[in-house]
Amino acid sequence: MSYHEQALQMERSIYGEDTAHPDIAISFNNLGVAWSQLGDHRKAISYHEQSLEMERSIYGDDTAHPDIARSLNNLGIAWRSLGDYRKAVSYCEQSLQMERVIYGEDTAHPHIANSLANLGITWSDLGDHRRAIRCHEQALQMNRKIYGENTVHPEIAGALNNLGRTLSNLGDNRRSIRYHEQALQMMRGIHGENTAHHDIAIILNNLGIATGSNIGNQRKAVSYHEQAINMMQSIYGENTAHPEIAYLLNNLSKALSDIGDHRKAVNCCEKSLQINRIIYGQDIAHPAITGSLNNLGTAWSNLGDHRKAKAVSYHEQALQMRRSIYGENTAHPDIVRSLINLGIACGHLGYHRKALRYYEQSLQMRRRIYGKDTAHPDIASSLNNLSIAWRVLGDHKKGFIYSVQAEQMKQMIRTISSTKFPNPL
Repeated sequence: MSYHEQALQMERSIYGEDTAHPDIAISFNNLGVAWSQLGDHRKAISYHEQSLEMERSIYGDDTAHPDIARSLNNLGIAWRSLGDYRKAVSYCEQSLQMERVIYGEDTAHPHIANSLANLGITWSDLGDHRRAIRCHEQALQMNRKIYGENTVHPEIAGALNNLGRTLSNLGDNRRSIRYHEQALQMMRGIHGENTAHHDIAIILNNLGIATGSNIGNQRKAVSYHEQAINMMQSIYGENTAHPEIAYLLNNLSKALSDIGDHRKAVNCCEKSLQINRIIYGQDIAHPAITGSLNNLGTAWSNLGDHRKAKAVSYHEQALQMRRSIYGENTAHPDIVRSLINLGIACGHLGYHRKALRYYEQSLQMRRRIYGKDTAHPDIASSLNNLSIAWRVLGDHKKGFIYSVQAEQMKQMIRTISSTKFPNPL
């Protein structure tokens, strides 16, 4: 960070404080990327916006230029990290459209393939996994055209991995596993069969997630997650505090919970939290720390009734921290997760009215994220939670109403999917 700030300061002294210059714009961009990596996405957006504004003043507001396309893409990534997926999609689409103008509508170009991948990931965040698959398929096809149909290349492996993740989101875990296995084989072909490499570890993790979704394969899933962690630790050091190791420990904790080993799951979550606090600071509000707190709450909840109060405490800490990061009144998916988990934990403790309030807040927030009149699986899930909560409270009429709304929305989603995608993957 310090080097980027020194570079910016030096460039301004060379070209002038208020001068629009490509080198200054690049420094703004580099600072934006650096702040994103540190988890301060609002600062990142500020720098990317300054970069975009300067590039447009240099090249022209309506000019299609690679630097402008890059800034649009980076703004899309930063807004995605902040949870504003609609803004993220808009910026990613603008970037993709501009790159097609620059390089040619039907040209296979690495920048276009990269933008398609980012757009696909963002469509997945919005819950439109089928549209995401179309983007990832185009990216895979383009990368094969660029590098060769039968070439072993990291970008092709990355596209295969993205397809695997998206198919897993759709519930097609068999095909997801096949794509991840192809990606793993390709990455091992690139880096070596027995080489410890970051990308190989991530694919092993993704294989663990997809495998764990199939009942009967949970122990195999644990094995994949353990291989991923062992590999990351051999790369960065067994006792090194590294964000990727913390992330993988969280995923291992879920896999361990699935096989009923809740104590080990709690231990993994505690290690993850400890690592994240070493990295980002003991009293710092950071998305990675909230993730560890959230998972720790869930893990304690799984350990038994007498530990539910501890679970509530961790979920409350996660919610408070997420609101401080994203804004008290911001609708963000991470805040929704905390609200739902608090609803579940309060329900376990018998605080059913409190649980109901959390579920109502989660529904309201999901409608703000996806659109009030949008049929979305997450909204249907919130409606279903409210149905159960009202029935527990003895109001079966309200429970029935929410149940009907949830079922109608699920039917609407199935109809839309079959109409838009008559030949599903």
